[in-house]
Amino acid sequence: MKLRITITAFIIALGMLTFAQDTLKLKDAIVLALQNNYSISLAENSVRISDVNNSPGMAGMLPKLDVTGARSISLNNSKAEYFDGRKRDVADAKTNNQSAGIQLSWTIFDGLNMFIQRDKLNELQQLTNIQLRGVVENLVAQVSRVYFDIVVQQKLLDLYHESLQISTQRRKFAKVRLEVGKGSELTYLQSTVDMNADSANYMRQQAVVQNAASDLNLLLCRDLNTNILVEKNIPVNDGLIYDDLWNKVQEQSPDLQEARSAINLANLTSKEIKSIRMPRLSINTAYSYSKMQSDVGTFLSNRNLGFSAGVTLNYNIFNGFTNNQKLKAAQIREESAIQDAELQKLSLEANLMQVYNDFVTNKKLIHFEDENIQFARLNWGIAQEKYKLGAMNDIELRDTQKKLLDAENRLIQSLFRCKSAEIELLRISGQLSDSVAKVE
Repeated sequence: MKLRITITAFIIALGMLTFAQDTLKLKDAIVLALQNNYSISLAENSVRISDVNNSPGMAGMLPKLDVTGARSISLNNSKAEYFDGRKRDVADAKTNNQSAGIQLSWTIFDGLNMFIQRDKLNELQQLTNIQLRGVVENLVAQVSRVYFDIVVQQKLLDLYHESLQISTQRRKFAKVRLEVGKGSELTYLQSTVDMNADSANYMRQQAVVQNAASDLNLLLCRDLNTNILVEKNIPVNDGLIYDDLWNKVQEQSPDLQEARSAINLANLTSKEIKSIRMPRLSINTAYSYSKMQSDVGTFLSNRNLGFSAGVTLNYNIFNGFTNNQKLKAAQIREESAIQDAELQKLSLEANLMQVYNDFVTNKKLIHFEDENIQFARLNWGIAQEKYKLGAMNDIELRDTQKKLLDAENRLIQSLFRCKSAEIELLRISGQLSDSVAKVE
């Protein structure tokens, strides 16, 4: 319940935006996903079920109250002979029985099992909240990755469009030179081939952008053909420190918390089996009414009305060693849960270290490629001037253009890999939702 309220507050906090605007911001996309995505709805339903089940009655702490009522009528051919010699033969003798009652039964001691059941229900409720939080973190990570993938693909589309414009201008220039007799047909044909190649790249990239947009619409559970215009920047968080991330993983990682919850549930199962060895004490009380009317027999009518109470003590002495076997199996499962939690912790640590290394490496590559682009653009400017003066041929110019395109492509890819690593680091450490909510 608490986590559902938190998610609602998170949606409201992100929802203070204008969805009518042309550009879809990351916050807008996450709000839509949290509101519409079916995985969130299913996880929330599990939380609601655990909320309903977590009650004293489900734990066996409350008394049981039953009301009963019955009436039966029977017809019999009766033939009776008495010791004094009398005989009585009655056809279709009717017997009318009526009964009603209310009974209260209450187990007041069951080896503390009711308290163990209460703890299990609390733990299951907490587990469903943890699982819901994990679903939220995973969904936010998916939406973020797909969103920034669209940003990357759109940037690449812009690059291919720019490259196409350059090739188109080059073809026009080659055509003019050919017409005035200063150029060659080979140069014109080469520029045409390059322009067609850039046109094909641009068309293919348009399809990639459209497919990425449909992936995001799928996560947002809306029409897959909905147009999406994203922001162009890919901000990178420079404040991520490995030690801080690892501390957060140990404190609030949903995966690790779920593994710890499995240990607690296994331990409670062992306690539950141990409680079977204890005696059980219950009290019973009832108020009942019964009335019988008969055409034959000792009594013409017999009525009973009254109150009864009692105490029941039950203690199992021997049941074929099944409790011992169940306890041993439960203890093994508890050991397995502990080992699984340790394995989960080790896996998270290894995953965190690997992703953090990717994050740091790509951060360095961003700075490196950013500097490299400056040189590539300077080189491209010089090449254009030389080409106009006839000091550079088409192949050399095309090669210089391709180097600039490759440098810009590498920078964009490094940005995306760095951002993807950042998203994964925050997801592993259970901070992704909070970090997105803080973004202005």
